[in-house]
Amino acid sequence: MSNEIVKYDNELNSVPFRKFNSREFNIFFSIITKLKNKGSSKVKLSFNEIKQLSNYGQHGHNFITDLDHVYTKILDLKIWRQDEHVSEAWVLFTYYKIDKDHRTVTVAVNPEMTEILNNLANWTRFSLHQFVMMKSTYAKTAFRLLKQYRTIGKRKFSMEEFRTLFLVPKSYQTSDINKRILKPIKIELSSYFKGFQISKVRRGTGGKITGYTFTWKPESKDSDDFSLGASRDERRRLANIKFNADLTKDEKEQAYEKILNDNPNSKK
Repeated sequence: MSNEIVKYDNELNSVPFRKFNSREFNIFFSIITKLKNKGSSKVKLSFNEIKQLSNYGQHGHNFITDLDHVYTKILDLKIWRQDEHVSEAWVLFTYYKIDKDHRTVTVAVNPEMTEILNNLANWTRFSLHQFVMMKSTYAKTAFRLLKQYRTIGKRKFSMEEFRTLFLVPKSYQTSDINKRILKPIKIELSSYFKGFQISKVRRGTGGKITGYTFTWKPESKDSDDFSLGASRDERRRLANIKFNADLTKDEKEQAYEKILNDNPNSKK
C-alpha cells in the first residue's frame, strides 16, 4: 500500500461523520486523498485503486454496497456556516458515479466547497496508511481530530463537543465511554502519539466529568512520519507503547497485539 497523505481544511473536523463504519471511513478518506488540489473537476478512480488505498478486504462484505453507503452518508455530511443573521449548509460532493461495468467511481467536489481540499491555509494532515489500519471508528475519529493539533500536543473537548464529534450514543454513561470509546482509543493511538494520555476534566475537585483532555508530545512542524520505512515506523510505535507510563500492563499487551496483527512478522 502506498503511503498517501490525507490533507484537508480544518473545517472538515467540525463535521460529525454520522453512522460511518470502519470500511466506509477508509473508503471516504481514500477518495479525499485523490481529490486533493483537483478543484471541482471530476476525478475517476478504479475499484482496485480504492481497495488498495483503503486496505479493503472482502470478509463477507460487498464493495459496491459499501460504495453506495458511503455516498448515502456523504449526503448527510453537511458543512454548516452561520452567524447571527444567516445559516448556510453544503454537501461536500455534488457528483458521485459508480460504474459497475467499468469498475470505476467518479467523484467531484461541490464548487462551493473546493477550499476544503485546495489552496489550504489551515489544515489537518495524516498518513492514510496509519488511518486505514485502525479498527475502531472512535480511534479513527480521535486520530484525525488530534492531528489538527499535532504540533501543540493537546486537545480538550467539552462533554457536549465530545459526544457530538464522536457520535456517542445518548444511552452511554461515563462508564460506557471509558470502556467502549476511550479504552479502544488508548490502545490504538498510544503507538502513534508519544506519551499519549487521556485525562478527565471535572467540575471542581472530584466533581462531575465535564470533558476530556488528550495530551501527547508535540510533533515538530517539519516532522515526517510518512516515509520512515516499515521497520523504523514499527520500532517507533513499539517504543511509544513501551515507555508510555499511562498504559497498564494489560493495555500495553493489547497495543502490542494490535501491531502484531497488522504485521504478523512483527517482534515485540
